[in-house]
Amino acid sequence: MMRVGRLATLVLLTVSLGACAAKAQVRTEVELPLLDPPPPPPRVVTIYQDEPEVVPITPAVEAVPARPPARPARTESRPEPPAPLEPAVEVVKPAAAPSLTLTPSPGSEAQTAVAIRELIARAARDLSRVNTGSLNADGRAQVETARRLLQQAEEALRARNVVFAGKLADKAATMAAVLVR
Repeated sequence: MMRVGRLATLVLLTVSLGACAAKAQVRTEVELPLLDPPPPPPRVVTIYQDEPEVVPITPAVEAVPARPPARPARTESRPEPPAPLEPAVEVVKPAAAPSLTLTPSPGSEAQTAVAIRELIARAARDLSRVNTGSLNADGRAQVETARRLLQQAEEALRARNVVFAGKLADKAATMAAVLVR
């Protein structure tokens, strides 16, 4: 009988532990709030009254005398001019705005072309001093780009496009100066 008692105790203990481990789940519907928008706020409406139209008043035309009034006789003593209340302000005229065109003036085109040719010669001299064997692939590409810019500058000078030639020569000279270092 003891065996049956122990077995019954073991079964009861197992059932009670199983009941404790089980979760009680109550299925209830959660009440959701109503999603109605709130009523609009009260509006204040003011009524504007039309303003009466303003009628300009024209001044009465005076009769112009046919002859101007006689001048008073000149006196020898002149009255002193009144002292100025405020110091006189000098009006500073702005300097003429610089020209926004990129073309040189007609007389200076030859001088500009000579200066561009000197810049091209200096850039070519700098490029000839560059040791391309010691440069990596990027450096060699920079040297070739500078040489192409010099060729394009020469062609632009032959076509009398002085501004474009100047820009190309300046870029080539800058690249050559960096590569020589």
